[in-house]
Amino acid sequence: MKEQLDQQTFLEQSTSHLQEMLSSLDHLGSLSLAELPRESTLVAVVDLNRGFAKQGALYSPRTEELLPGAAAFVDRCIAGRYSILPYTDCHTADSPELASYPPHCLMGTEEPLLAPELSRLEAMARPKNSTNAYLADPELFQAPQVTHVVILGCCTDICIYQLAVTLTAYYNQHNRKVEVIVPVNLVDTYDGPGHPADLCNLMALYSMRQNGVTLVRTID
Repeated sequence: MKEQLDQQTFLEQSTSHLQEMLSSLDHLGSLSLAELPRESTLVAVVDLNRGFAKQGALYSPRTEELLPGAAAFVDRCIAGRYSILPYTDCHTADSPELASYPPHCLMGTEEPLLAPELSRLEAMARPKNSTNAYLADPELFQAPQVTHVVILGCCTDICIYQLAVTLTAYYNQHNRKVEVIVPVNLVDTYDGPGHPADLCNLMALYSMRQNGVTLVRTID
């Protein structure tokens, strides 16, 4: 009975906390791309590839729905001559990550290729063998000229979260005032058993904000 009462109290309190979290994200402002200095801003486009946005075991229609907005934003970044870092999962058959997730984005298949909407970035695509893009190219993010990093793509609670929080921790450790920015209209996660997308999105976004990541509704 005690355990049941504790669970009920937890659920009641959690409802109140979730309402507070939702409210805190309701009033996010927007940012203008022109406010970001071209010479010191990195734009990380994470896992908007065929294996997440078009086909395969981890395909999600929510990820596919990001593509038009992401493509339009990328076009504006190209026109503004911003540095774009497109990351894509690319695993070998013996990748340890495949013990946690079903086989996906295997090297030699089409899945690691960027989604067709972003094919103009294919020549720049940077393979990663883990959920954290920072580990694939730490030196790029550590470059002394970097003052802003924009992150978009999927999944909010996995690859986006890990990159954003890792970067804020790194910059904090080295007393660097680098702003890590996540536009919430250009990130999403998948919906599935034991993984409710809306809840996972909310928790990840709220936690990123608590850890010093700048959330904006859009970058206009």
